[in-house]
Parts: sequence; structure tokens; C-alpha cells
Amino acid sequence: MELMKRTAYFLAIAAAVACSDIVTYKRDLPERFVNQGAPAISAIYDIRDDKMDIPLPGGTLAQTLHIKGENLSNPVSITFNGLEADLEKCYCENKDSYVLIPRVIPEKVDNKLVYTTAEGSVTYEFPVTIPELSLVGLADEFVLPGNSVQVVGDFFDLFGFGGEDPKATISIGNTPIQVDSLSETYMSVYIPEDTPDCSLLTFSWNDINLGPQMRSIPFRNTRWLLFGDFGTTLYWGNVNSKKVLTDGTKPGDPPSPGYKFLRFNMTVPASTWTSLGVEDNWPFDTPPDWEKWVFKFELCTASARPIPAYTSEGLFFQFTNKGKNVSVDFGGVAVNTGGKWRTFSFPLSAFAEQLPSNGECWDLAISMQTPVGWDLDFSIANMRIEPKEY
Repeated sequence: MELMKRTAYFLAIAAAVACSDIVTYKRDLPERFVNQGAPAISAIYDIRDDKMDIPLPGGTLAQTLHIKGENLSNPVSITFNGLEADLEKCYCENKDSYVLIPRVIPEKVDNKLVYTTAEGSVTYEFPVTIPELSLVGLADEFVLPGNSVQVVGDFFDLFGFGGEDPKATISIGNTPIQVDSLSETYMSVYIPEDTPDCSLLTFSWNDINLGPQMRSIPFRNTRWLLFGDFGTTLYWGNVNSKKVLTDGTKPGDPPSPGYKFLRFNMTVPASTWTSLGVEDNWPFDTPPDWEKWVFKFELCTASARPIPAYTSEGLFFQFTNKGKNVSVDFGGVAVNTGGKWRTFSFPLSAFAEQLPSNGECWDLAISMQTPVGWDLDFSIANMRIEPKEY
């Protein structure tokens, strides 16, 4: 409660009286706004540390700081690594200053906070952590060409992707890829209509610590599909298994990702083991470094009937090879894709001690059991193996 009061007080005052707007006529100001000399900094805290228990050795971009010291009122500039803090978003008194670290990557890192008022300046050693770009992949790797798709990751705007004058690039081969939406927390790109399957999107950017960087992520990698269109499937696990096969044309189906897929529109009774599986021949040579690969698929849940959270039992992918059965699951976390296809993956090494040989029979089952019973509507498509990194 005290933290909420402190934050509300800070924001309300800052909105009304910015640091740069404080009148400096000493006879008209309360004592807490009057400096008696050059600024001095004794400690820095996170704004959430309302008891000021843990002084900060450094900060992060977009972090709000509580600076303690003397003569901190009415600054004319506050810089971190040479970057100016926005004085319109701070609140400063003689002994307390609340400042937002700029959410910008500096051109040069000197780990210095420089606090300047009309009476003087102080330099304080305060490193600000510069993040590395996080690039996970496309939210839906099997989105059809001619559509926009989210790129999963973080800090894209900081590293120069998108905007009117982009400093970073995205391409498929020699074709530039356009960023069609960008914010601090979201980026999406447009996939051209003529983009072929098995393409790679290559991202290039500069990291202030690491230098020029480049990384590729996959788009519709059909090379290692395990079942394709299910046209060669040897055996369906039970009489109900084949009934879940669909193509996107049945009532309630999600849109087809280009191949047939499995839709589980069903009720799972409490404490009942339900398993639907397929058996097939392993369709390709196993890569020698397969332990570095992943099992990947697209999942779509109906918004009103997602996969619930669970503390015991749950939903499993069961891989059977050479008489050994290994299971992986979502770890008890609820999964709701809101009616959209989303890409998921598990380490391939979690499934088996070794993979089948080319042409060898194997089995994959999707099994469910819960003590409370589930009402489900989810679909799984494009089950495949892929390298974790390209």
C-alpha cells in the first residue's frame, strides 16, 4: 500500500510540475525544492523498493529509479551513457529524485550517470544493462504466404527493425521482408505471396557489445514432416483415431495450414485414459546431430475450450520406438491460442534414446487423462523434426 501511495504521489506531482519547470526563485519555493550547492548522490534504489533496503549497483533500460542525495532539485540534465533522461517524466526534490532510464541503446557505453543542475554536476558510476536481441521464431511458422505473422522475441524496436529508417534488415534470399507492425512489445512481418516452403527469414542487426549479428529462422519447413498429408499412414491407434483427421472444411475447423491435420473436438471423462495415435514408417534418414533438434508442431485451441492447466496426469505426446515409450507434455500449463495456429516445440532428445532408421515402424500417440474431466477442442498440424538453430 505504501508503495502504491508513493508511486501515485510521484506520478501526480511529476505530471503537474516537471523537473525542468520548477521555478528557482528560492524565496517562493518550499525548502525541499531549494538547492544549497552542487548535486551529490548517496544511493540509488528501484522505485518499487519503498523501504530502500537494497541499493542498486546498476539499472536496466526503462527502469524508474529513486535517487537519494543532496541538491537534486531542478536538474537541467540527467544522462545515462550519454543519453538524456526525459525531464518531463521525472520528479525531483532536494534529497529525492525519481528518474526513468531512457529505453534507448546508447552509441557508446561509459557506465556513467551524470546529474547536472544550475549549481553544478556530479558523475556517478552506474552501469545500465544493455539487452541482447531475443529472436525465437515466427508465432505460426506454417502461416500461408501472403499473410502477416508475429515474430516472437523482444527488443526489435531497440535494434532498428522497422520504422521509416530501419538500421536492421530482414530478408528471404534476396527479397527484403517488410515490418508491418512494430511496438515495444510486438513486431510482425508480411510474407510475400510467392514465398516457397522451406524458406529462411534472415535477420541482420548490430549489437553494441557483439558487433554485426545475423540469424535465420524457418518458414514452412516441410522437409522433415513426419506424416505429411497422412496419405501413407500404416495404422490408426484405435477406431476413433482416424475420425480426428480433417482438412479445414468441416464445421468449426480452424483454417487449413496447407495439410490435413488432427482435430480433437471431444470430452475426456474424469479418470479415463484417452489415447489417439498413428503408426507409420520413419520417412527419412536420422540426422547425426539429432540431439540438437526439436519436435515441432502447430497447435490451435478454440477460445472457449482450451487445454486447461493440470497438476497431475494431463495431455501427453507419447513416442514409441524399438519397444520403448517416452512421453512429454506441456508441464501442467494451460494452453489457449485464441483460435489461431501457434508453433510449439519440445527437445527431440526428450522423446527417445535413439530415433528410428529410415523406413522403420514407429508410433506417436496423443494421450489425455485428468481427474476432473475435460471439454476440449484443439487441433494439431505439421508434426515434424527440425534443427533447433539454422
